[in-house]
Amino acid sequence: MARPKTLYQRAVTGDIEIGDVVSNIDKCKDIAKEIKIIDIINPTSRQIGMLAELLYRVKNMPDLEKLDNPSAFMDSSTAYWG
Repeated sequence: MARPKTLYQRAVTGDIEIGDVVSNIDKCKDIAKEIKIIDIINPTSRQIGMLAELLYRVKNMPDLEKLDNPSAFMDSSTAYWG
């Protein structure tokens, strides 16, 4: 029986499901909250896997749709133009 792939191996081979933009951004935020800047200096194998997943998700993130006229989708009570 084959061993399950590590998080690092899944990120390298692209075996991570990206899903929609919002869930991918939420997952990236969750991963980033678990990693401290100091962890990058001497990471554990788990942290290396998390960093690999984070990079994979960011590099393969679906494009966001750019709105030409965002004010057309907002009413005057929610619009803020500083």
